[in-house]
Amino acid sequence: MNRKWKIVIIVFTTIVIIIGSIMGIIVLLNLPDGDLPPSQNDPPEAPILLFPVENTDVLITLDAFIWDNVSGFLHNGIDFGINDTATIIASCNMTCNDKNLFYNELGGHWQAGASFTINEDYELFVAFESFAENETFGNIQLDAIIVEIGQVVTQGELIGNLLYHRAGAHIHFMLQKNNEPVCPYQYFSADAKSIFDNLWVQIGTSSIPCNNTSLICSH
Repeated sequence: MNRKWKIVIIVFTTIVIIIGSIMGIIVLLNLPDGDLPPSQNDPPEAPILLFPVENTDVLITLDAFIWDNVSGFLHNGIDFGINDTATIIASCNMTCNDKNLFYNELGGHWQAGASFTINEDYELFVAFESFAENETFGNIQLDAIIVEIGQVVTQGELIGNLLYHRAGAHIHFMLQKNNEPVCPYQYFSADAKSIFDNLWVQIGTSSIPCNNTSLICSH
């Protein structure tokens, strides 16, 4: 084979390889999610949460996450009780999907709250229960939540202040995985767990932060 034909074959082969690569990329980009390679179909990563209260000196109680199907008693988050205004930060990167004010008939007070999408599997709900005795104070608490619906917040960013309107004021901190409550403590970072553990010895209201939740607590 003369040199001319060798050059033609090399050029032709190179063009075929380039075109094939481009077509492969186009096919991958247009595949439905369900048809993507397994490595790209992996479930979203579990969040690693910071301790949500920045000024821990105002904390006076920590109430456990309790899910007991036998007794029927349910507490679907961890409560952080305060005796003064608390600074609440974003525990992880997330997007605010709702913010509202409503009357809590069970507690007999107005409360504000915000919910956040973390990823496809996880959502975080933060109820700012200042124990406002009327709607006016409730709206003051609502205004103290500074994030807006649709806002993307980064881990450590201020999301609002929990006001102390009367005894019982607390943050109700609820994490959900696939619309089911899970114990937030299991998702705390090492530093957050250390802070929590030290406080739990002093102000925790039960033996462990996640009661009767061996299955629900798992990632």
